Amino acid sequence: MTNEKEHINSQHQEIEPKPLPRWVTVTLGLLLVPFTLICVVGSATLVIDPNVPRSILTTGLGSLFLIGSLWVFYLSLRLIFSNPKSKRKFVSPIALRLIAMVFLAIPLLSLYLGTFWEKPVVHSLMTIGYLGVALRLWELSKYRENA
Repeated sequence: MTNEKEHINSQHQEIEPKPLPRWVTVTLGLLLVPFTLICVVGSATLVIDPNVPRSILTTGLGSLFLIGSLWVFYLSLRLIFSNPKSKRKFVSPIALRLIAMVFLAIPLLSLYLGTFWEKPVVHSLMTIGYLGVALRLWELSKYRENA
């Protein structure tokens, strides 16, 4: 059991980057907070008062944007207030899996909405990239869960 865990750790050492210095995370957080706050306000405006006729799609996309921008706003605040050297990771394994699911859903939504067929070669390459990102995030979440 120990050899297997050591093998997994040595195999995935390059996945976990070294934590950034504290002054870098605080500076990045201070730079990102105003922009993400503007995104939260804009996303809330999309949900509350859209400039197109309301439908299930516009309300759903507005809600998705609002949830995403709130999450990014939370992460930018966390850059300022959390210590990167603590045992808690910046993004939990469950959140990594959720992000991976979003990356898997993007090509499916593109197919459903019909935008995939406008530029099929470009969208096929983007789909390969999205799948690669999703698989890498899923692998990182498994590593963090086992560590």
